[in-house]
Amino acid sequence: MAKCMSVVIPFFNSEKHLDECIESLLKTRGIEDTEIILVDDGSTDRSAGIADDYSSDYSFITVIHNDNKGPSAARNTGLRYTSGKYIFFCDSDDRVNPDYLSEIIQLAVTEDLDVILWNSELIDEDGQVIEGDDVYRYVIEGLDGQEGIITGKEAIKRQLLSRGDYVPTVWIGAFLRSYLTDNNLYFEEGIIHEDELWFPKALLNAQRVRFFPVDLYQYRIHTGSITRPEIVNWKEHIESLLCIYPALYEYYDEVLAGDPLKDLIEENLTRRFLRKIFQYDFCSYGYADRLDLNLLWKKSVRIKDKVKVCCIWFRRLIRRT
Repeated sequence: MAKCMSVVIPFFNSEKHLDECIESLLKTRGIEDTEIILVDDGSTDRSAGIADDYSSDYSFITVIHNDNKGPSAARNTGLRYTSGKYIFFCDSDDRVNPDYLSEIIQLAVTEDLDVILWNSELIDEDGQVIEGDDVYRYVIEGLDGQEGIITGKEAIKRQLLSRGDYVPTVWIGAFLRSYLTDNNLYFEEGIIHEDELWFPKALLNAQRVRFFPVDLYQYRIHTGSITRPEIVNWKEHIESLLCIYPALYEYYDEVLAGDPLKDLIEENLTRRFLRKIFQYDFCSYGYADRLDLNLLWKKSVRIKDKVKVCCIWFRRLIRRT
């Protein structure tokens, strides 16, 4: 009998937090009605053994051992292996709220949705919830859970109109497996920041989306993670972003031609791209020549974004001279 949900957890050298992640799932009422797929991305620490131990103890936990090819390839492996009605991609160093996940599992048994969305909260290295008005949370604004079933386009539109942004991350929801496979919604391999390319496609194509305003997911913030300034060399990140953002401009041209959402989402895309350009210091690394500044200028709406484009133009000119 097919399971109602497959939880796919790619991991690489995750011995520090993998136990905690899996234990949070095991505390969920109804978890035995799911399958948990642990995809080992070539780990060299104890995490592969930890995963194997859980697989031995629980019939609904399976481990797949692969060579190291990155999180996108690991997620694709998990997606191809799963048989559950819905897919939930969970990161190995994060946790779930078992009570809320139990509600989603019950929903998955009866509902036929393309995407089920939820909120998250942040935790630190020790698992303590990070609070404060100045903390950026991965939450969906513009929806309150009372909308019922809406399209993915409407979900993105409401978020953009509410906060000027939306959360493009893979663990913010569960996805109907047949919807992903029928639309060839696999992850681009060989890059990082892959969520930013995958999630807009997964949501824009969806015809049946429901949002549940609960903090189901707990996302761990690490010192030295890709979102923190301790990392010095950004070249791998820059190369990936130079693949992702131009590809999204092309994708929006293709699927949103004539749709009023196109201008709104491209303005957001441009704002996000400019923020990344300065965050990862494209100019200092010599990548300014690979930026389409005419496109960035055209798609910028805010004055501050046009000023950023001018700054890049100036830095590129100085570098050439």
